[in-house]
Amino acid sequence: MGGSWWRDAGCNALETIFPGRCLQCGEWLAAGDSTPVCGDCAEALTLLGDPRCERCGIGLISEKCTCLRCRSADFNFDSNVSLFPYSGAAKRLVAEMKFAGRTRLAPFFAERVAQALKTRCLDKSVVVPAPPRRGRRTADAVALVARALQRRHGIRVLHMLQREGAVQQKSLDYEQRKANLKGKISLSRSARCSAMPGEVVLLDDVFTTGATLDACARVLREAGCASVKALTLVIEE
Repeated sequence: MGGSWWRDAGCNALETIFPGRCLQCGEWLAAGDSTPVCGDCAEALTLLGDPRCERCGIGLISEKCTCLRCRSADFNFDSNVSLFPYSGAAKRLVAEMKFAGRTRLAPFFAERVAQALKTRCLDKSVVVPAPPRRGRRTADAVALVARALQRRHGIRVLHMLQREGAVQQKSLDYEQRKANLKGKISLSRSARCSAMPGEVVLLDDVFTTGATLDACARVLREAGCASVKALTLVIEE
């Protein structure tokens, strides 16, 4: 893990001086570019628009306020807002940040998260990152974005949750994920000794079934949080 961290840090330091090509279009970047994405490609990433489910944030094909899944699911979070669809350029960039050590993408996504929080009057709320599973070989993307949110945008971030176990959930459906997460997410030691905020915004990278956010929200509500909203970088549709 330590060797991987130093390797990623070295690569990012080198890319700051010699940023190489845009991860999206392949054009050469100017020296000193803060993210490995050119301006044109950054502007081409269109944020998701309406109509969307008021609970999970998935696109709607009818005039109903909630999707079919949310009419039967009893999520513990109040709502989720996702920035991009989990496809195309956004999917590739999230994957680069999560699995290829492209940590300089964190400020890129943090800027858009900060704007979404401000638009929804949530920029004064406490942001709580979803905890990573143990055994990761690269830095956790959610933690990187949260750090950039705090340092660059003044958003209050509290790491209130921890997660046990290292089982991946990619091939599991909602009920299987929910069972897999049962008892695995809990309050961190520091959160147990601190006052619980009344309103929090859960931050995660990918919204797939909502099981992870549901498990996180359940713990926070049981600890005394009255309002738990969620914001995710991308959503599978």
